[in-house]
Amino acid sequence: MSERTETNLSNTLRALRASLQHTDASLALEARFEQSVATWSAERVRAVRRRRLSWALAAAAAGVLVVSTGWLVMHVETPPFPAEIRNSGQARTAAADPAVLHVRASLGAQLPVRTGDGLSPRRRHYWVDVGVAPDGTLYIERVTPIDEDPQLFVP
Repeated sequence: MSERTETNLSNTLRALRASLQHTDASLALEARFEQSVATWSAERVRAVRRRRLSWALAAAAAGVLVVSTGWLVMHVETPPFPAEIRNSGQARTAAADPAVLHVRASLGAQLPVRTGDGLSPRRRHYWVDVGVAPDGTLYIERVTPIDEDPQLFVP
């Protein structure tokens, strides 16, 4: 049975080859093929131009970045070392003096405040001086109210 199928397939392919040899070329098919090749090449040229343009823009951006970084490095002065930093042999050490930070703060709860109409809730704001010890611990040195209203708290 397989020999008969192979014979039929061979005969069919020979007949198809003979019919294709006697057909004329399709001018419409040739025109469509040429148009698709031309469209493909035009799109390829545009893609190459876009790629070149994007590379040029990336190179320009990198150049601006390098130049601006170089300008910053050359024009930004390094701050001088403070007077309290002393040189001890090879390593530099900072003086072990405590530092004080001046911080604005408010209480988390609303406090009743006496106004002309009665009582209204309001936050009270303070300046808090926070000390930093040489070992890194924090402590509160002073608390100063910002708004000095004599009727701020209800007795």
